[in-house]
Amino acid sequence: MSGWVGNILLLASIQGFLLTVFLLFSKNNIKANRVLSVTMFFLSLDLLSVYSFAAGWYKTYPVIFGANFGFPFIYGPIFYLYAKFITGKEENFSAKYLVHFIPFLLAHLYVSPFYFLSEQEKIKQISVYISDLQIDLIAISAFKPIHGLIYTLYSLKLLKEFNAQIKNSYSNIEKKKLDWLRNLILGVTIIWLIVAFTFVYTTMFGLGYSASNEIIYFSVAIFIYAVGYGALYQPEMFAKSEKSIYAAEKVAEETPQQEKYSKSNLSESQIEEIKTKLISLMENKKDFLNSELTIDQLALEIGVSKHNLSETINTAFQKNFYDFINNYRVEEFKRRIKNPDYANYSLLAIAFESGFSSKSSFNTIFKKHTGSTPSEYRKKSSD
Repeated sequence: MSGWVGNILLLASIQGFLLTVFLLFSKNNIKANRVLSVTMFFLSLDLLSVYSFAAGWYKTYPVIFGANFGFPFIYGPIFYLYAKFITGKEENFSAKYLVHFIPFLLAHLYVSPFYFLSEQEKIKQISVYISDLQIDLIAISAFKPIHGLIYTLYSLKLLKEFNAQIKNSYSNIEKKKLDWLRNLILGVTIIWLIVAFTFVYTTMFGLGYSASNEIIYFSVAIFIYAVGYGALYQPEMFAKSEKSIYAAEKVAEETPQQEKYSKSNLSESQIEEIKTKLISLMENKKDFLNSELTIDQLALEIGVSKHNLSETINTAFQKNFYDFINNYRVEEFKRRIKNPDYANYSLLAIAFESGFSSKSSFNTIFKKHTGSTPSEYRKKSSD
């Protein structure tokens, strides 16, 4: 391992330990951040183990060799647990979750005989590990990225369910989307793919233990630096209060729409009645102009339950609440942009007048509903 790579790993390890303390004592989003702090701790310890091997510390302290062998089996389950806490799927750590760490325990038990050897025997065995391919250890190592990617897919599923849920509750999700969780999952996915690639390349073409470690743990170091940057310069990533996250209906109760409403008590006539009231409210009172409108507020105004209103929107309009409301906002924008009274208004000003709350969400939603950008639409409408 080259000197500069080793220095980067050591510094990243130190930063990771500091980040562990920061997250551990964070006053907001306590449970989720504590889970993330444990992750950062093991990642940092992992980096330190790799650095110690490159520095040859194992020659003096052979007992530290391979101490991180089972660590990769921790990352998948613990990131998944973090995703469960942050999306509201889990509110308290349950002992039954410990079953997810059985592969980690088994991996360490498998190599545990090494730790009962004498100092000289350990050093001799280490030279064997370094110089010769161990089929059994290769098989275990092959399972590591597969194990990690499976948990990553489950984390993505949780995020997808959460995003679907908030779209059934809010008309403005700008401050409710878990973008940082998406970025964390993306970063973890990239690392696992790098692990898988280097494993295949090493096995087939003999890349070398040291070289493959450089590639893998350099990417881990970048990941830690990125999380540290977010904690320092974008603290809101970790300061989202649990109360606001769990305020929405539990993601754990989220089911596919057809299954969700399969046992509905609403008759077709009742759905039609709610639909009529809803359209009247949208067209006459224009509640959609409230950029922070929620389904709870609208249900209260119509005089129905949130569940029944959500069912009506999904059944009668084939849309979630978010798309339903923002479709009205897009149509309002299109109407106003043709109105001479708004000739001197900027596109963003008209968007805000139409119920949108930010430029980015407006552009995204408008393009989705019309297939063109706001400026393109204005140009077409003026021709």
